[in-house]
Amino acid sequence: MKCNASVEAWSNSISSLSDNRFFETMRLYLGEIKTPYNKQRLIEQLAGFIKNPKNSQSMIELLDEDDIKILTALAFIPNATQETLIEFFAQEYTMADLFAQLSNLISRLWVFEQKDEYSSKKYLHINPLIWDKLEPYISLSNIISPAQLVKTNIEDVFCLSPDFLAAFISFINTKYCSCKSDGVMKKNTLSRVQTVFPGKEKTIQLILNAFINLNLVRDGEKAYVIDNERFELFANLEQSHQFAFLCAASCSRFSREGLKKEAQLLLDTLSSIPEQGFTLASLVKLGFLEGTKAPEPEAGSSKSRFSRMLEAARQEENSDMIMNPEQAGSLLERMLDSAIELGLLQKTGWDEQGREIYICSHALKASSSNVAAQNILNIDSTFTVSLMPGLALKKLLPLTEFLEIKSCGVVTEYEISKQSVSAAFDRGWTVEKLCAELEKYTSYEIPQNLKVCICEWFDSYSSAMLYKGYVLKVAKNNISFVENAPNIKRHIKEKLAEGIYLLNIPLDTDISDFVEESGLDFMGKVKDSYVPGEKLAFPLLKGPSRASGTPVSSNTLGVPEALEGPHKINFSTASHLLNALKAELKNLDLTKNQRECLENRIHNRLILTKEQLAITSVRSEILEADGMDFGGKIHLFEAGLKENDMMELTLPQFDKDNEYFKVVGRTLGIIKQTGDAVIRFEVYPTHEITNFVVSRITYLRRLRF
Repeated sequence: MKCNASVEAWSNSISSLSDNRFFETMRLYLGEIKTPYNKQRLIEQLAGFIKNPKNSQSMIELLDEDDIKILTALAFIPNATQETLIEFFAQEYTMADLFAQLSNLISRLWVFEQKDEYSSKKYLHINPLIWDKLEPYISLSNIISPAQLVKTNIEDVFCLSPDFLAAFISFINTKYCSCKSDGVMKKNTLSRVQTVFPGKEKTIQLILNAFINLNLVRDGEKAYVIDNERFELFANLEQSHQFAFLCAASCSRFSREGLKKEAQLLLDTLSSIPEQGFTLASLVKLGFLEGTKAPEPEAGSSKSRFSRMLEAARQEENSDMIMNPEQAGSLLERMLDSAIELGLLQKTGWDEQGREIYICSHALKASSSNVAAQNILNIDSTFTVSLMPGLALKKLLPLTEFLEIKSCGVVTEYEISKQSVSAAFDRGWTVEKLCAELEKYTSYEIPQNLKVCICEWFDSYSSAMLYKGYVLKVAKNNISFVENAPNIKRHIKEKLAEGIYLLNIPLDTDISDFVEESGLDFMGKVKDSYVPGEKLAFPLLKGPSRASGTPVSSNTLGVPEALEGPHKINFSTASHLLNALKAELKNLDLTKNQRECLENRIHNRLILTKEQLAITSVRSEILEADGMDFGGKIHLFEAGLKENDMMELTLPQFDKDNEYFKVVGRTLGIIKQTGDAVIRFEVYPTHEITNFVVSRITYLRRLRF
């Protein structure tokens, strides 16, 4: 694994610090600065201090578990920002704690901030001067580790299958399915769903949402109608890709590229789960890392400086349209919740903390089924069709056009009824074609009484026909011309009689265009007949980044032995070094203020050598103030305003004085009043501007970041 920053970038970051920050950092590690001085030479001396083997080893020894977590996240997340880290560690650290830890790592020279050359973004990077020492300790297991199963789940686990999808398609075709304006199924539809799919109401609602968002269904006169052409394109996809699209689309409607991105993210995330499984919190982190992977550059392509500037400008211009990390994290969690409901994530048990452990379903590993056609289907004397599992969705789709769903279970039961075959006849099925489709999947001859009934139903169906659409009637001498002219032939939906044709031109289309193209003079029309638009193929997904069940490796996140780092830090060694520095401090002749300042630096692990304890490098600084210290709070706000530092405020709840809440943000202004003051404050991460009365603040901390 390579460091994602250069020494030059680190040097530029140090030189761009304000004079106050720059000299504060130099005095902390190099001692008092002598004049005249050269900034670049001081930076080189600081680099030499870091590369000194004894100092770099001390830096490693003083790392604690939280430091390792943050540094590991920075190593795995390309171009990480404050916002991405806040989202990634949302379940572990408060915003204030994370800012404090980042501030501490920056002060300890582990992390630096780099402003993007082409935009206003600021990225966080690990110091390249110490990377070689740190790399052996970087492992994905520092932030994500396989779960330890202590209790096994023995309940039956549902999993989405082509048979379940086919059953729901038949349900839409034969039993009608409609929703309210908010997308929730209507009461009568829900009642029918409970009969056919008992206990799966939530699952059906998610699948219906996905069908709508993928345009697999369209609005009919009273209920949704299956778009058969669109479904054929969908059924041609790999089974794992079908399920990934359904899971992503069940959460939201996306653009074509957005759908591809989210479905691919879900597929890569689920396929990266090891055999031991992950908790949901670990899965969210894994998905976050998968989603932040840098896209692979196209072979032979390199963007010019102007292209990069233009791309950055567009990102800035459209920043309001780009999903922020909080929204992205929320979407990922919703997709994982959908994956659990659809059975793509299966609960295998619980860990010792009682957290649920999930593994990837075999449905995402299996390719589309190529099961033998015979012995899948059975037809009894009541025309009930029992369909065993195993057929791919592509093979099931034709069956759903003339079978009416009765119940869905391990064996799905359908019925061949007058209503179901009439719907098939509407779509162009004949008696012979229908019987031939049934014979594909059974080794027995179709019951004779069923064939007789289908023939009778077809005769009844054909005895009276009702058509909608433009009807073209031509004289006998024009029949040959009409049936062979390309501009007319492509619009003929059905030949009703000799010289009479039903056209597939929608009613809202200007018929004069057809008249002009055809060269005919006399036209007749009635009502519209629906014509589906051109169907775009679904976007192509890549195969999973890796085979499911093996540890996350360089194939996914670019780190060898990602779940089993070769080295572990012995955190107990830090206490020995800190105790040695404290013992050295006791031997120094210091004032109380100086001693407290140096003790605070040792506590914050800013001191690596006894030379740093020199009195000349001590500059007293107040970073905290409690509620009684009004002057201290004003001083901190003024310092924070001057340096644009983050501040952490603790205040009582407005209606409960014995309960408190924390706010993190930046000071925008101070309005002093008689006996009090008001702070104009920008709250993070919402960027809401509000005012706080200083006297009500019970605790204030300045975050040096």
